[in-house]
Amino acid sequence: MSEAKRQRVDNIIMNGVDHLLVHSGGDVTWSRTGYKDLKHLSERIAKHESSHCHQDNAITLGLFGRVNVAVQIDSAYRRGIDEHNRQVEENRYVLSRIITCIKMCGKCETALRGHDESADSLNPGIFRCFFETMCEGDARLQRHYAAQPVFKGTSSTIQNELLDCMYEVYRDEIAKQVDETSFVAVQADETTDVSCKSQMVVVLRYILPCNTVTERFLEFVEVKDKTGVGLCNSIKAVLEPLKLREKLIAQTYDGAAVMSGNVRGVQTLMKETYPKAQFVHCYAHQLNLTLQQLCSARISILKVFFADLTAFATFFSCSPKRVTALSEATDRRIPRPPAVRWNFKSRTVNAVWETRAALLKCMEAIRTEPGWDEITISEAYGLSKKLRDRAFLQLLEFFSLIMPEVDVLYNTLQKRSIDAPCINSALAHFKENVQKMRQQADNLAATSHEGTDEPGRRVTNTAPVMKEACDTITSQVEQRFSQSDHLIAAKLVDSSFFPQFVLSFPTSELDCAVKLWPLDKKEKLKSELITLYRHSELHTGKTALSLLKSIHQNNLDEVFAETIVLLKIIATTPMTTAESERNFSTLKRIKTFSRNTMGQPRLNALAMLSIESQLIHQLHDFIPKVIEKFSQRKDRRASFLFKQLPG
Repeated sequence: MSEAKRQRVDNIIMNGVDHLLVHSGGDVTWSRTGYKDLKHLSERIAKHESSHCHQDNAITLGLFGRVNVAVQIDSAYRRGIDEHNRQVEENRYVLSRIITCIKMCGKCETALRGHDESADSLNPGIFRCFFETMCEGDARLQRHYAAQPVFKGTSSTIQNELLDCMYEVYRDEIAKQVDETSFVAVQADETTDVSCKSQMVVVLRYILPCNTVTERFLEFVEVKDKTGVGLCNSIKAVLEPLKLREKLIAQTYDGAAVMSGNVRGVQTLMKETYPKAQFVHCYAHQLNLTLQQLCSARISILKVFFADLTAFATFFSCSPKRVTALSEATDRRIPRPPAVRWNFKSRTVNAVWETRAALLKCMEAIRTEPGWDEITISEAYGLSKKLRDRAFLQLLEFFSLIMPEVDVLYNTLQKRSIDAPCINSALAHFKENVQKMRQQADNLAATSHEGTDEPGRRVTNTAPVMKEACDTITSQVEQRFSQSDHLIAAKLVDSSFFPQFVLSFPTSELDCAVKLWPLDKKEKLKSELITLYRHSELHTGKTALSLLKSIHQNNLDEVFAETIVLLKIIATTPMTTAESERNFSTLKRIKTFSRNTMGQPRLNALAMLSIESQLIHQLHDFIPKVIEKFSQRKDRRASFLFKQLPG
């Protein structure tokens, strides 16, 4: 404030005081002119202190400031706050529409930005197209977009910040859910993306308050150290903010040595921080190992058979001309089986078996019609010989019957709601059907198919091969699956065993469960289980989750308190890493070749919007929370926070 202005303010104050003193009968000598007779000063002070004027002014001074300032605030200040809040409301509305566009792009797994985002671009990107389409039906948004304000909201910087805020809100919601649940399990798997970066996905599995099992995507982590220590540190860094030391009761990986090793494997190192986290080898991977390595590698005839089978898919996969010839013979394609999943050979087996006559006709046409090269004719001749080979056709028929059983088991293992009792039931059914197939081996080996080159009376050696394959599958399934401690302990709540448990209590299974999991009250748990086995009206469904829901629906939570703990642990324990595989599919779609330089935070946010779109839709306050985080990240030229009037 300048000196002249300060002097004017002082004069105004003094004039106001003089006016107050005059009208109140006060003496201006003490406030304005001053007192000069110092000899009689003490007498005059005593006289003034006893005057009514001094006492009234003292009371007025004491009461000064008691009046509510909010009542006396001037109208201009109120109008300023109202105008600010109106602008904030406008900015928040525009920002909410921008967030909706980003959510839509994430849900559809489309790139937000285009190659050319200039004003006259014909292909500005999906986000701009969505936003401009919104403007066409929203006059309020159109005015903002056309006004070229300070905050337009369509820049890549704003998009990245909003994606970060969305991911933070999602992580906060996951942390809230995890805090409310009793037990948590973690799944992790690793793959290489399109930009040759090693990406490890971390997934959490837990039970919601409504007794529903859920598996939530947590994060993609770029892994640079693929040793057991490096992978373990990456997983721990992701889990540490959630504080799961006492809640993490299971960890599930694909079973590779670096993950499942007992010395320096990830599962061993994780137990140093999370001692209750029991390791579960993914059962879908175990099924693949059982069938692929044992049947195809140990039995040489089967190894040759599957090599010949793959040749059909390979023959038609590398030439449009050959595919055209196949389409003229049949409308079915011969799928090429992936090398990593043995059960997917079932599609090739079924296709070749059901179209064998059309395939033979196609091969004959290739051999006799002009215009085909020598290599194609030679390969077609070899495949036609296989389609006339009696042993090959017998094995083809055998696997066309057994493959559906493998598919049923594999699909069961891929369910999100799968638990240990369900796996026990599925394995028992699978082994029973495999044994039935073994009994049919002699009949299948004696079958003579039409069009074969061998005489019908010739006996093949396929029957022993079929039986050996069935025996190998059964024995390896029992060895790899049935001997797992958590499957043995899970029999305690498997309703199919309850009738025999009524007669003889499963003491060994109870001891196994107490050894594996945090079940402190063993005797109380035993008493509850004995009671549970006797009441068949509670035995609804075949899974631990169905039994948990039955107890809850009948208001028996206090009666079966320890049993509920056991059921929650079993239901929470993941049996496969199927959810991780599903997330890898999303990763492949999001991070395409055109977006291979995408940063890790943006990747996680876009993956979250796609994978967890249903959860995001259910969060009704998702957009307001994102706006709050966005406004608090840093000081912005545009305002997004409302002001309150004082008082």
